[in-house]
Amino acid sequence: MTEQERLHNEPAEFRGGAPRHRLFATFEDPSSAEEALEALRFEGYGEDKVVWVFAGDEGAERVGTMARAQGLWGRGRRVLQRAMSSDFTYLRTLDVALRDGQVVVAVWVRNERAADEVGRLLRLHDGRSLAYFTHWDFVPVAA
Repeated sequence: MTEQERLHNEPAEFRGGAPRHRLFATFEDPSSAEEALEALRFEGYGEDKVVWVFAGDEGAERVGTMARAQGLWGRGRRVLQRAMSSDFTYLRTLDVALRDGQVVVAVWVRNERAADEVGRLLRLHDGRSLAYFTHWDFVPVAA
């Protein structure tokens, strides 16, 4: 896999809707993101379907697909999410970070406890703005 392919992988599951059970983190320095990815691989989080990486305007567009509604059911679900969750606020945070040259990493985790553990690893490599996406909402991750 080339560097460009790795940085812009997009599993088919992502195109179908919200990325359930994903821990998101931003990295101001791409080299810190690379170090975090290496640490994740060491811990067994190396497959493309497990770790997604977003960068630049293209990454911002890809993250933006999470906020777009698909069909009548999708639009109805988005109305509920806007009323009941902080999804769109966090997605805006990711969008601004990406357009400012930062890198966003999203890691599949089993549950909130695993999100806390992986979050500690990402913070060791300067990961910031960590949030775990469950079913309806982004949940801040404990420090």
